[in-house]
Amino acid sequence: MSRNMDAMKRKVACLIPQDMPNGFSVDRIEPHSRDGGSVVYFTFGRNNHQESAESVAKTLVDTVDNHLVSKKHGNWFGFDPARSFPVKGVPFYEDIVRLLPSKKVRVEFIGPDLTIEQIFREFREFGRILDIEHQPSSSKDTPRWAIVRFVRLHSATSARNCLHGCVIDATKILLSYVKEDTENVIVQWIKDHSKFTIPLAAAALIAAIYAVFDPIREFFVENKITHRFDLDRVPLLRNAKRAAMNGILRHDSSTEATEEITAWSGVADQCERLSSILDEPPENFIVVTGPHGSGKTKIVEKALQRKKYCVVLDANKLASQHSELEQMSALAKELGWWPVFNSIISITNAIDLMITATTGGNAGISATPESQVRRILECLALVLARIRHERLAALKSENAKRLRNNSKANNPAMAPLPQTIPPENVPVIVLHNFMDKDIAFTPVILDWATNIVEAGLAHFIFTTSNISGYHEIQRAQPQRAANLISLSDASPMGAITLLQQQLAPSFPAQSAEISSSGGDDVSADNKAAEYQRRLDMVSSDRTAYAASVLGGRLEDLHVFVQKVNAGETLDGALEDIIQRSITEIRKYAFADDSEVGQYEHTWTPEQFWCILTELAEHERVEYDRIRNSPLFAGDDKALLGLADAQLITMVYDNDRPSRILPGRPVYSTSFERILEDPGFASSMIIKMNKKYIELETAKIRKAEEELSLLNVFKASSDAFGTLTSSMAMLAASQGTRSGDKKPGNEGSSQPPLDAFVAQSIRSLDHGARMQLPDEEADVAQRKRSSQQQQSHSWLGWLFGRGSGNKSSHNESSGGDGGSKANGDNAADKLPLLVIPGIPSELQGRVRFLLRTIHDSQNKIDMWDAENRKNARRLAEL
Repeated sequence: MSRNMDAMKRKVACLIPQDMPNGFSVDRIEPHSRDGGSVVYFTFGRNNHQESAESVAKTLVDTVDNHLVSKKHGNWFGFDPARSFPVKGVPFYEDIVRLLPSKKVRVEFIGPDLTIEQIFREFREFGRILDIEHQPSSSKDTPRWAIVRFVRLHSATSARNCLHGCVIDATKILLSYVKEDTENVIVQWIKDHSKFTIPLAAAALIAAIYAVFDPIREFFVENKITHRFDLDRVPLLRNAKRAAMNGILRHDSSTEATEEITAWSGVADQCERLSSILDEPPENFIVVTGPHGSGKTKIVEKALQRKKYCVVLDANKLASQHSELEQMSALAKELGWWPVFNSIISITNAIDLMITATTGGNAGISATPESQVRRILECLALVLARIRHERLAALKSENAKRLRNNSKANNPAMAPLPQTIPPENVPVIVLHNFMDKDIAFTPVILDWATNIVEAGLAHFIFTTSNISGYHEIQRAQPQRAANLISLSDASPMGAITLLQQQLAPSFPAQSAEISSSGGDDVSADNKAAEYQRRLDMVSSDRTAYAASVLGGRLEDLHVFVQKVNAGETLDGALEDIIQRSITEIRKYAFADDSEVGQYEHTWTPEQFWCILTELAEHERVEYDRIRNSPLFAGDDKALLGLADAQLITMVYDNDRPSRILPGRPVYSTSFERILEDPGFASSMIIKMNKKYIELETAKIRKAEEELSLLNVFKASSDAFGTLTSSMAMLAASQGTRSGDKKPGNEGSSQPPLDAFVAQSIRSLDHGARMQLPDEEADVAQRKRSSQQQQSHSWLGWLFGRGSGNKSSHNESSGGDGGSKANGDNAADKLPLLVIPGIPSELQGRVRFLLRTIHDSQNKIDMWDAENRKNARRLAEL
């Protein structure tokens, strides 16, 4: 700092001319580096004693100033020459950080205020003045002030150093800098036109981010697929990592995986089928379905061993995140899409909201997690397209090279290579556990996957335990059928083998613990005997029974092995699993909540009880029979909901459901235990019978409404009387059976409906109108039919079984043969009744409706009797 001060002093001394009059001599120089000048203290003498010292000093300063102007001394970076001014006040040298030099100078008055003319005369010599602002006269603030704004900064600094502390007409003035609120013209224009500049700036920022970071993201995604820069490709590091993992785990995982795969029936065939599908060009989705632990992941991993480019995603990792933004980040991490700027979404949304609030229009730059997911998937699609293009370019190059070699060798007979990518170079995308849990971006992923497969860029494999996932995939690609690979549980022998393999190695450790606790006197023979005893227990029938109950479900088998290894007995571990499954069934299947966990409760307890009773009696039931039963009425929504909740399993044949099995093999035993519970079973039977009674009551009500709409009984007193008598006799017989008969006769059958109708006709003295195979009845019937031809209505055409002309034609064409046939069949079936007063074309429909009412009432009586029996059973408990 001192070196700079010395340099400034030498420079100022050089600017002063050497031939100064009046004995001019420099006393000292005080540089003001921040203001860009120096204060020179000098001494002089007077040649004429009549001249004042002020006039002589001003003459010397003017001489120095004229010299500087004539010589054009100044800085190389400025256009103004150096100047010199007389110091009239007391210089105030300070280094306050915030009091930086500016073009505006504040003048404070200690004494009377100076006018604008006085201020102008004193300050004009330092440079041009842009404005003078005087304190308003109404203001009572003290001290009084004025602000002088110069055109140039050099003028302001000169005035501040020369006039600070000067006394003008009995007023002392104090000068200080005022911070200027200067603004660039371009910046001011941008602020004034924010409606255009802010969207342009945001678009430029986003475009810059895309231009800079999108290639980086594509690089990382491509490396995730090709593993081109993966350290595992280095043999030394790969072997060291494998050795370290084997040393930590103390077992070979590949051998265990192979043993588990071989325990499943049909897995090898399905694995070969999957490999053959992957060897074909990508056209359809590949769906691998099966219960948990059926080996879906294992066969996919085995089929992908020969594939060079693979992308594996786990939907459960995405679904475990709490928000859509976290799911998007998890997807980006799975695909290697980096860097991820989650704050960009918040920033763009804030900018869009601000533009909407200020301008009233939507800028359209807001981002959502769904749009970010689309960007991630589009980046993956670009990488897949690039890989395909590189493979095709490599094939063309190899073909061209081969053709050149053939031409040189004069061997044109060699055919060029096919222009198709080898199967091992076709990328494969795997999405595990699809639709097992809800993901916010499922439709986006399915649409993107459809485009990828249809473009032939990659194979797409879905693994799912939820049958609704298969239907979602089918709806995403409706014009093509997905390749379905269904896996089932292990065979009984495979389950027994797996249990023996898992349980046998754990017994030596347990026997060693037992022997060590017994003391040092336990010999090796006792240890061997203990181990043999446990091995015999594993090989006993109880292990086979446990395998038959648990089936081939890997999840249940592993739980069973863990319980046995923890010290439980075989029977205790098996009983605990059965009781837990019973609790799950009662909690999920018979709950009254609208939702069962994450699954929508689309079934009723009565519907599941119907399936439970069928599966408890049979190993499997036909899907179509259950679907078309009265409780389901042809609607498969309840069945799909039960399958989604894993309470039942639907087996597909020829891409359609054909059979229904329990959701887990252990559920078969659980269903039997539930049926053996007398209280719960009786309660559910009563509920189901009430549901049946509601259905049959609705059927009776519908038939009665149709009878009323026919409007045929009101037109004839005979028909109305017949119907009234028949219905009264039905009601009377119902009351007799329900109240008068003994409890043991509740299930007795009712007489046929024809007998009731015939009895009611005889009670109304219409017994002669029964249609018998004699000539008089035929003539009477033809007369009645001819009389009723005039009263035919559209109801007869809609509900009738034939017109009057057709009936008369059949009667006339029957002849003796018809009479003979009727006579031969008279002994086998009841004669056909004719209800008086009803047109012939409505006779069949009315008889059908009456029979429907009669049969439904019989069923209601049967279910009502069964409910009374179960109610008595509940009362006896």
